Amino acid sequence: MTEPKVSIVVVNYNGKKLLEFLLRSISRLKYKNYEILVVDNNSSDGSQEFIKKNYKKVKLISNKKNLGYSGINSAVKYCKGEYILFLNNDMELDKNCIRELIKSIKSDKNIAMAAPKLVNFYDKKIKSGGTWVSRAFYSGHMAGNKEKTKEIPYLGVGLIKKDFVNMYGYLFDSDYFIYAEDLDLGLRIRLNSKKAIFEPKAILYHMHSVTMQKSDKSFSTYLMERNMLTTFFKILSIKNIILFLPYVLFVRFAAMLKDLVTLRFDLLFARLKAIFWILFNMALVINKRNKIQKFRKADDSYILKIFTEKYLFKPKFTV
Repeated sequence: MTEPKVSIVVVNYNGKKLLEFLLRSISRLKYKNYEILVVDNNSSDGSQEFIKKNYKKVKLISNKKNLGYSGINSAVKYCKGEYILFLNNDMELDKNCIRELIKSIKSDKNIAMAAPKLVNFYDKKIKSGGTWVSRAFYSGHMAGNKEKTKEIPYLGVGLIKKDFVNMYGYLFDSDYFIYAEDLDLGLRIRLNSKKAIFEPKAILYHMHSVTMQKSDKSFSTYLMERNMLTTFFKILSIKNIILFLPYVLFVRFAAMLKDLVTLRFDLLFARLKAIFWILFNMALVINKRNKIQKFRKADDSYILKIFTEKYLFKPKFTV
């Protein structure tokens, strides 16, 4: 049977040195029916010139400014594949990665997205066994001890059906920039009565946010808190928003108390800033909610099925 076409979309910002690793790994894939699109967020390191000179078959999409990971939306209208594989630039694909993702996503018509196992690029040992999300709307990665296919709430990279992306008209909320945009996508998948799955046979090596390592911790905390809270108000029913809001705020005030004790006043103010952003922009949040809720096909019991409090107070696990 003919392999379905996959549109591989890579978001890049000043990652010229990283692109060569990723594109070389794509050339070694056993899966051959693909196209490559690189979305460049107005890089200043010669990334665009590097692509034009060395990878003439790669479609380069140039954003006029840095739109973060949400800049990937610029590529959606150009994707010709039945599936979109969305990636960061700080990655390498195992040669069987796409083939295993295709097998998984085609195994169940209710699967909208299949996500790979993330392995640390440097030591090849630390693994992500999927992700978790709490009713407090904090999330993270789980250690990869049990390697089995399972439902997960989200992942920041993966293979997704183009039809699902077309339904919303975008992959990530364009206002998120970066952080929690992947959780927002995962919960929109659940809202539509579909699911995202973790496929451990599909392996992707991750350098872990190389392009964001120099970013201001307070700024990233602000974005994470703001985007998580926005998703909270967008996705859940009014009943559950009222039910969980005290818990959501309590956990954030607990985090602010920790910031205070550890003298991280920058993080404390970042969390407060995010809460006040929600308050002063509630009209925008409600507008987003109204648009999202039109796609609801599942009640909250289905959405909350993949939530857990098990990992909330454990150390974060990253790859």
